[in-house]
Amino acid sequence: FITYLNAHCINISFADAEYLKILQAADLVYAGGQGVVWAARFLGNPLPERVNILDFFDILTRELRERKITIYLLGGALDVVRRAEERLKDKGLKIMGSRDGFFDKREEREVIQEINALRPDILMVGMNVPKQEKWIYYHLNELDVNLCWAVGGVFDLLAGRLKKAPNWISACGLEWLYLGLQNPRRLLKRYLFGNFLFIYRILKCKLKKI
Repeated sequence: FITYLNAHCINISFADAEYLKILQAADLVYAGGQGVVWAARFLGNPLPERVNILDFFDILTRELRERKITIYLLGGALDVVRRAEERLKDKGLKIMGSRDGFFDKREEREVIQEINALRPDILMVGMNVPKQEKWIYYHLNELDVNLCWAVGGVFDLLAGRLKKAPNWISACGLEWLYLGLQNPRRLLKRYLFGNFLFIYRILKCKLKKI
């Protein structure tokens, strides 16, 4: 079970004890945002670098292709996940199937059965935080896969619905602004308010340590 952590995720973890518990139980949690790297350094527990799936996607794609790793995509809107599936197939990856993330409890068993019947090596789950982490956590033992990977909004980027920020923008910690301006109604307000809240919480943690 792999997931990531950015400023928005940390804000949610302060308000959602269940999500925090799940983060602590994950096999790997990587710093998906530059703000997390800066905060860790500021708090005296430095991390080596920010890690985002798309930063090493070309290398990952080659490895997956050469090792014949199979993948199933779960989450997002139907047109988005299908487009992401097409793009990955164009790169030579073996995508076993895809399903949008808009299913209810009654359909959940059907979704799990479909995934298990196809037996992909990797299940990439692209839903909102913390929905994706909770879904993986509570169904992990039912899924016949080697890896459950919470990937957030990656399907939007793979499908071309959003454009990936240039590396220099990400390094400056402004990826949130670049993405937010592409979808201001959904993202910009969240990031603007959320970043101030994140900074406040990090400063508060720092003062407690002094």
